[in-house]
Amino acid sequence: MIQNKNNRQWFLKKINRVRIITGVILGIFITLISACIVIYSIFDEELHVYSFAKILFIIVLMLLIMVLVLNLFFFKSYTEVLRIMNDDDLQTLIQISESRFWLEKYLPSFIIYSGKIRIFTWLRQPDFYFSELKEIQIKTNIFTRGRQNKLVIFKKTKGRSFFFSIDSNPVQRKHLLEKAVVYHPEIIIKGDLY
Repeated sequence: MIQNKNNRQWFLKKINRVRIITGVILGIFITLISACIVIYSIFDEELHVYSFAKILFIIVLMLLIMVLVLNLFFFKSYTEVLRIMNDDDLQTLIQISESRFWLEKYLPSFIIYSGKIRIFTWLRQPDFYFSELKEIQIKTNIFTRGRQNKLVIFKKTKGRSFFFSIDSNPVQRKHLLEKAVVYHPEIIIKGDLY
């Protein structure tokens, strides 16, 4: 029990460190853009030609603030899952993390816990119970050249499909498919299995 508590704290600390670094970088950009807006506002009479730059800086500032807010929700979702998941799922997450690329080691595309899966995309982090899925399809994503080159498509029993990208790591795919079959034995699995 103590070991699992330490693992949970260690994982939360790693995520918190990434969150702080990301926040500081975004904060620096927001400060620089704000300073440019102030400078252009002060010298507005002398720089009539460059007034379009002020508008551009304001637009970029608003976008950066939106990115900062989305980042806060993104990391809040990770910490929420880590706090509520049971010890067995946490141990599995740590073991799977060892096989992941360094960038995704502490921020995986998905976390499976308590019969459901939480998908981590930048704009939203939905939960799906495996029992509400009728099919999982994994195929090569032809629109990317990076490490996130597998596309996972969930077809729900009621409603629409949902898709997201994952790393090409076979351990991660195997983990997803094995847990899907454990929690919902009738699920249909198609595509690049391993």
